[in-house]
Amino acid sequence: MNESSGATSVILGTDGIVILMFFFAGLMACWWALAALKWDKFLNHPLSPQAQMLRFFLALFGGLISVGVAVLLLAAMQVARSLS
Repeated sequence: MNESSGATSVILGTDGIVILMFFFAGLMACWWALAALKWDKFLNHPLSPQAQMLRFFLALFGGLISVGVAVLLLAAMQVARSLS
């Protein structure tokens, strides 16, 4: 393995860790924010397992949105790296 491919694998590994951190941070932030909603306004049984599953899937969607932001940031950083 030459030096260039070693640096590439380190960059890819670091980018993967950053993306995972953004996902988990986004997931936890959305779960926390969704707790503030008055679920009884939308659902008949706000504490039911189905309501909790809905909250979880909404939090997953928020985590995926944060991954999209992370990918855009990493792509912008790579473009900036290639220009310098």
